Formats: sequence, structure tokens, C-alpha cells
Amino acid sequence: MKILVAVPTYENIQPETFKSIFGLDKCGHWVVFDYASGYDVATARNHIGNQAKTEGADYVLMVDNDVRIPSEALRFLLETPVDVCLGFYAHRWGNVFDGRTNLCRLGEYNYTDMYTIDQLRTLREQNITREKIHGGGLGCALINTTVFDRIPFPYFSWTHYKDGNVLGEDLNFCERCKEAGIPIYADPRVACAHLFRNYKEVL
Repeated sequence: MKILVAVPTYENIQPETFKSIFGLDKCGHWVVFDYASGYDVATARNHIGNQAKTEGADYVLMVDNDVRIPSEALRFLLETPVDVCLGFYAHRWGNVFDGRTNLCRLGEYNYTDMYTIDQLRTLREQNITREKIHGGGLGCALINTTVFDRIPFPYFSWTHYKDGNVLGEDLNFCERCKEAGIPIYADPRVACAHLFRNYKEVL
């Protein structure tokens, strides 16, 4: 298979992020790397989605510019094929780590019921490798390229509500997928580090 690994960024790619991508176990697949810079993150993700289609990639692995992924990430995410599968990392909340992650549990509406690190560790100890989720941040996200033929363009956009709330481009993408009948999964084994907020070692 051909897999595009791409970083959507309007800033520099952190050295630890790049080194973790370089150190990926490619599992014998044809893996190519690229990045989209000079755009807002939604536009960058849309560019990457179209690039994956144009280049004939089977999957795209999106990695945020401040996320360090484990070397086994690709192997784990491809192990049981699904259309969208996410790794996890610490949720940003100021400069204090509150135990939550980027993944949101099923059964809630507004993306506030996030898995904790301990809950994901428990799933991992139970040998659960595919957990169906409500959605989550796309800092480490393996997406089947056919998804970009099954949801409307733009695939990623911000949603602004009348009450002033905003749904980011990653959760907007999850909503579009679910509307198209595409479930979102997470792999509790793919523990990443969130670098910008000193969350390197909490996982």
C-alpha cells in the first residue's frame, strides 16, 4: 500500500515530531512524507486530503506539528483496517495537565466527555485495539483516502454557532464522517506525546 504521512502546519515542525515520523516502522509499505504550510490548519488538512487522492495513496496519516508518535503507530493503526483511526495524546488545557486526552466518548453531544489516560490504559490492558469513539483531535489520525470521496468538500472546516461556540476542523470532520455513516475509532496502544505544553511524559 501507499501511505502519505503529512503534517498540516502554519508553524515549524517540531524536531521531535519529525524524528518520530522518520523513525516509523513502515511495515513494508510505500510511505511518503510531505507537509502543508502557509495555511490555516483546516485549509492545510483539505490540501493534504486532496493530495492523498491525487497521488493515489491508500491512506493518509496526519500528524500535528507538535505531536510525537510512537514508532509502532503505523503498524498498530493498520493492523485492523477501519476508515478512520486515531491515536491519543494529552488534551490541551492551559499549562496544567488534567488527565484528559483528545478522544471523546460515545453517548454525548458536545465533545466534552473525554477519555482519561487511565481509561485508555485500562482498555489497552484489556487488549482492546479498536474503540469506537464520538470523535477527537486529529494530531495522529490514519484516514482511508476513500473517505475524501464519501464526504463533501471542504472535508475540514470550522463551525461557528449562534451562541458563540466553535467546533474545530477536526471535530467537524468527525461529524461529517458520522453523517456519511463512517464510524470513528481509536487505538489505545498509540500513545503520543503533546510537545508544546510540556506533556511529553504523562503517557
